[in-house]
Amino acid sequence: MMKELDKKIELHIITDGERSLEEVIHFAPKLEPYLSYLHIREPNRTASELYDCIQNIQQQGFPLEKLVVNDRIDVALATGISHVQLGYRSIPVAIISDKFPALHIGASIHSLEEASDTKADWLLYGHIFDTTSKKGKPCRGTKLLQQLTKKVLKPVIAIGGITPQNTKEVCAAGASGIAIMSGIWQAIDPVEKVKEYAYKLEEWEDEKL
Repeated sequence: MMKELDKKIELHIITDGERSLEEVIHFAPKLEPYLSYLHIREPNRTASELYDCIQNIQQQGFPLEKLVVNDRIDVALATGISHVQLGYRSIPVAIISDKFPALHIGASIHSLEEASDTKADWLLYGHIFDTTSKKGKPCRGTKLLQQLTKKVLKPVIAIGGITPQNTKEVCAAGASGIAIMSGIWQAIDPVEKVKEYAYKLEEWEDEKL
C-alpha cells in the first residue's frame, strides 16, 4: 500500500461479521480477482475460528499478501499474514510498529489530528457517506476527505456508504482506495457487486489518461 502517482486505486473488501465464516471462505476466491485486499474483520470470532478460516481461504489459492487481519495481531502472526488493520479497540499502532516492525499497519482514523499522530503505513478514513452501520452520526463527506488527502503523504482508504455510483466522486477527492463492507456482503450476489465496483475504478483510471 504505497502512495504512488501511477498506482491504481485499491479496492478493499471488509468482512462484516454477519456472514458465516463458511460463506467468507466460499466467496473469497471468487472475489479475489477483482479486489486489492480482503480484510478479515470478525470481532465476535475466536482466534481459533479465525485461524481455521484463513487456513481454508489460503488452501483455495487465495494469496496471503492480499489478506488483512483486523485487530487480531496474534492471528496475523500465526497465519503469516503481514498486513493488519488497527482501530480504537486494538493495541496502539506505535506499540505494534515497535514490537513487530515487519508488519504493515493500517490505522482507522476519523480526523486529520489522528492521521498526523500515527506511525501507520496507511489510513482507513470514514465514514464518507451516510450508512446504516453509523445511524445518527454525521458523515464526513468528500470535501473533508479531499482536505485530508492533500495534507497527508500516507495512502488514505475511504470507507462508509460508498456505492458504485459515488465511487468516482471518492476517487476525485484523492483517495488511494475504497473500502466496502455491507455494499458487498449484503448484496444478493457479492461477486457481481464487486465486479461493479471494480468496473467503476477501471473507468476512473481510463478517464485519467
